[in-house]
Amino acid sequence: MNVPEEIKVVLLGDSGVGKTSIISQFITNKFDHLCEPSLNSQFASKTLEYAEYDKSLKFNIWDTVGQERYRALAKIFYRDADVIIFVYDITSILSFEAIKNYWYIEAQRDASKNPILALVANKSDLDKNEKISYNEGRNFAKEIKAIFAQTSALSNLGINELFQIIGEKIIDPEYEINYNFNEIDTKFYYKKLKEINELKSIKSNITNRTNKTNKTNNTNRTKITNKSNKTNKTIKLEVIKEKEEDKKVEKRRKKCCH
Repeated sequence: MNVPEEIKVVLLGDSGVGKTSIISQFITNKFDHLCEPSLNSQFASKTLEYAEYDKSLKFNIWDTVGQERYRALAKIFYRDADVIIFVYDITSILSFEAIKNYWYIEAQRDASKNPILALVANKSDLDKNEKISYNEGRNFAKEIKAIFAQTSALSNLGINELFQIIGEKIIDPEYEINYNFNEIDTKFYYKKLKEINELKSIKSNITNRTNKTNKTNNTNRTKITNKSNKTNKTIKLEVIKEKEEDKKVEKRRKKCCH
């Protein structure tokens, strides 16, 4: 393999859409359930091999701050980017509108290169709460000539494939984005998602049953303990009562003797 070609990648999108989690999954295959919105830009890198092209690419990835008051700082990073990835949350209409009405417009105006664009519909594991349909996302991606991908940072679905396609587009500028293929890919994706949700449901049921069993056991132990305490108390009272009776008998005996 040749020396990796360095590619600058910048993720843009509102706060909370999952940009940091996508990068974390891509770099470390880990998801941080306690991840909070980034308050400063972060950097990470990963090299992918493309054996069929006898080439390797080093993705230098910048995670920008999505909060509105820091938006102006993002242009420092995407101005000379080779790749810009727009990320929205499928359960948030506002995050999708922000891509269309702010992030894309700003990137078009300020990017000095002609970067490869990608539009990412993240949090696809929350499909039951979906507010932006697959077709809405795909149609906008076609409009801006961007690679379109559905991802789940939580379940690590679609992320590696996203960077694989981006790499192929970099190596081969003639590489055509086949939007129709995404429909086939989406069926497979949702099949995998269904399997994951079913596993989650099974785990949840097992946990609930375990908790219920533990609760029952604790209740039974409490009943046994209470019963034991009650028995001990009864025995103690009976002993005290016997002692008092003995004292009375002794007292009567002494009185009779005198």
